[in-house]
Amino acid sequence: MVRVRGKYASPVQVERRERILDETLKLLGSVAPQDISMDQIAEASGVSTKTLYNLFQSRNGLLLAAGARTRDGLLLAAGARTREGNESYGEVLSARAGIPRIIALTQRAMDTFGESPAFMESAVSLVLGITAEEEAEYQRVGRTQEWFYEQLLVAKSEGDLLPTTDCLQLSQLMAASQWGCTLLWQKKLISLEELREQTLLKHCLDLIPYCTAAQKRSLEELQYTITCGKESEVSAVANQTRLAAVG
Repeated sequence: MVRVRGKYASPVQVERRERILDETLKLLGSVAPQDISMDQIAEASGVSTKTLYNLFQSRNGLLLAAGARTRDGLLLAAGARTREGNESYGEVLSARAGIPRIIALTQRAMDTFGESPAFMESAVSLVLGITAEEEAEYQRVGRTQEWFYEQLLVAKSEGDLLPTTDCLQLSQLMAASQWGCTLLWQKKLISLEELREQTLLKHCLDLIPYCTAAQKRSLEELQYTITCGKESEVSAVANQTRLAAVG
């Protein structure tokens, strides 16, 4: 997570930083990341480029910090966080922790792609273009894997996964699957509808071999519905899966 440097931690500087992030997000909503310059951001924010570099060290650092402001808009950095008055996020948190919550958050993330495809394309392009050093600092990709790992540990403790399941390895596989589908969409090799279906399907295929009976049946039903191409039923079954309780 980006930290505000000590000498910029006064209320005035915090407000300035928030204003810069807001203006950067506005630019990301209409301009491709590679076409956004520090001069543009400085002009829109009413600050100097020197101030931008003092606060964020680099252009990518600023863009990543802005993207993190809308964690719901970044599929692979998504965390299960609710916002006041946002019922869809309430549904994510109301889903039982573990596999049902993974399905709920995946479905909500896919909804975000449909609601704001232009912004999501910019956000994904930015994340895919960061260096290893930037990933280590901002954890745009790694956060996805960490979140899967947390939920898989819950699932294992509650008996939804086989005792021999390697949750770390499985979380890495799931993060790779999700990012892989996102990359295909970002390269315009699949449609938004296919992105939604393929991401949910990949999670089912990754999870099913490790699930115990009740959870396995639930995921197999979701998988069958997706492969049959019945779009209206996919959401309904996904909702049932994410709320299902293992008896």
